[in-house]
Amino acid sequence: MRDIYYGDKRDLIKWGVLLRLAGTTDAQRILQVAYYRPSNFSPIIIDGEPNDVPKEVLAHFRDLRSIGSIVSRPRVTVFDQLFEDRDAYLQEVVALVSAMAHERCLVFLDPDTGLEPKSKPGLQHVLGREARAIWETMKRDDLFVFYQHQTNRTGLPWIEKKREQLTGALGVRLDVVKTAQAPGIARDVVFFYAQRE
Repeated sequence: MRDIYYGDKRDLIKWGVLLRLAGTTDAQRILQVAYYRPSNFSPIIIDGEPNDVPKEVLAHFRDLRSIGSIVSRPRVTVFDQLFEDRDAYLQEVVALVSAMAHERCLVFLDPDTGLEPKSKPGLQHVLGREARAIWETMKRDDLFVFYQHQTNRTGLPWIEKKREQLTGALGVRLDVVKTAQAPGIARDVVFFYAQRE
């Protein structure tokens, strides 16, 4: 997730879905795996002079860690390590998920775009093998939640195709992976979720 995108209407849906799902599954912790990549914000031009956006403003409007202050239960942990090296990042995430074995968790994968495309995945995507490694690390009753942005602008159906791709990546039956969305707020995003059995 790039901080330039944080705090938009999709975050209303994201955290609404996460808190509702955490409540229905009695999750004690939400672990947001942010796939964090910092953004460079263009300067503000005042009377012809460039000025940086004040850090206080960025902290208020674009700090993805601020979600932890709005709820006390479930606890929110934001894994915001810089996402550059896929293998090292995955090892850290797997270790963190393993360390939370004493509580029921909702593990939320939050890339910029979602699951890898058929060709040329970038840092804005999660690879299928990475999703599966995290899924397999989770314990019984934990909830896996995955952010997916619209994959095309042609108007063709995209949600079921991505759901099927994620199902295949996790190695589960199609009926195990469910969807959550709020098309009245943003039509271009869906959340896939599945509970470990």
